[in-house]
Amino acid sequence: MKIKLLFFSLLAVAVSYPGNCGEIKVGINLPLSGNLTSYGKATLDGIKLKVDEINAAGGINGNKLVMIVEDNKGDQTETRNAYKKLAGSDKVVAVLGPITSTNAIAVRRDAAEIKVPVISPTATNDKVTLKNPFMFRTCFNDSFQGKIAANFAIKDKGLKTAAILIDMNSDYSKGLCESFRKAFEAGGGKVLAQESYQQKDTEFGAQLKKIKESGAQTLFVPGYPPEVQLIIKQAKVIGFEPRLCGADGWDNDAVINGSGPNIEGCFIVGAFSREDQRPAVQNFVTSFEKANKAEPGTFDALGYDSVSLLAEALKKGISPESVKDNLHAIKDFEAVTGRITVTPEGDVEKNAVILEIGKDGDKFAGKYKATVNP
Repeated sequence: MKIKLLFFSLLAVAVSYPGNCGEIKVGINLPLSGNLTSYGKATLDGIKLKVDEINAAGGINGNKLVMIVEDNKGDQTETRNAYKKLAGSDKVVAVLGPITSTNAIAVRRDAAEIKVPVISPTATNDKVTLKNPFMFRTCFNDSFQGKIAANFAIKDKGLKTAAILIDMNSDYSKGLCESFRKAFEAGGGKVLAQESYQQKDTEFGAQLKKIKESGAQTLFVPGYPPEVQLIIKQAKVIGFEPRLCGADGWDNDAVINGSGPNIEGCFIVGAFSREDQRPAVQNFVTSFEKANKAEPGTFDALGYDSVSLLAEALKKGISPESVKDNLHAIKDFEAVTGRITVTPEGDVEKNAVILEIGKDGDKFAGKYKATVNP
C-alpha cells in the first residue's frame, strides 16, 4: 500500500506501514512551510525514499521505520519545540533535521539534556557538533566548504581578488564567509570588500555598488532564497560583470532557475553530482526519478544519506544511546554523497564537488567540474 503525505504547519504526521513486525520511530524536523519550504521538502523526499527502500527490504532487523514528521517553519523556537516533542512524548530513537545551521545550533542544548541524537542532513556551521556527542551531520562543515570555494577560485579560476556578501541572520552564511576569507587570503588572494544584508531584504543595490567599485573579480554569496536570487539579478542590473560563487545552499531549483540568466557561469560547492558514475549515485538517481518524477539535488541526496547513516547505526541497537555510540563508530561507509567516516566530534569526513552553473536544455543546472577530497 502506497501512503501519501499531507503537510500541515501545525500537524505532525506519522507514516506507518502494515505488518506484524515491530516499529522504530524516527523524528523528522524540517521546514515544510515558509521561505525554506523547497529545501525542507527536497530533504524529506530523499528521507522518504530511503525509508521506503529499507521497509520494502524488511526493515532494520525486522523492524519497520516509522517517520514522525514535524514542520519547524524555519523558526528557531518552532525547531526546539519540534525536537522536544519528538524526543520526548513521541519517543523517537533519533531526529533527522533541522537543516539550517542556525536552527541546528538552537537545539544543541536540548539534545545534550534529552540525549536523543540529532542528525542534520545539511547544517554546515562548525558550531553545530561542537562538544556535544548527540549532535551529528551528514554534510561537510563550513571550514572544509569555504576552503574548497576559495581554493577553486584562486587555483582553477585564476582569481586574485574577491568580495563577500554576508547574511547577518544566518550562522551558515557567517561561518562560510569567515572560512572563505581565511582560505582566500592564505592562498595569496585579497578580499577587497565585505558587505552584509538581513533576511527579508529585497534591495541590495547599495552593497553591490560598493562591491563593484572595489574591483573584486568575484563575489562570494553563501545564502538561501529568496535573497540569493535577488542578489544575482541585481548584480546584473548594476553592471557587475564577474561571476558570483556560492555554496551548497545554492543547489536548489529555486535559486538555479529563479535567478535569471546571470547565474550562468557561477560556481558553487556541492555535496553531490548526478554525473557521478559510482553505482551508489546512479542507483539513487534512477530510484529518485522513478519515485518523484524529478531529478534529485544536494538536499535530496543528503536527506537520503542521513537515513542511510541512521540505519547503519540501528543495526547494532535501537536505543538513542546506542544509536549515538554506533554513529560515532561508522567508518568508510559508502553513501550517495561520498564515502563517509564519522569523526569523534560528530562531523563527517567526505568529499565535495564543484558545480558550475550551465545550460541544460531550456533550464540551468549545476554541471560537475571537480571532486575535492578531505
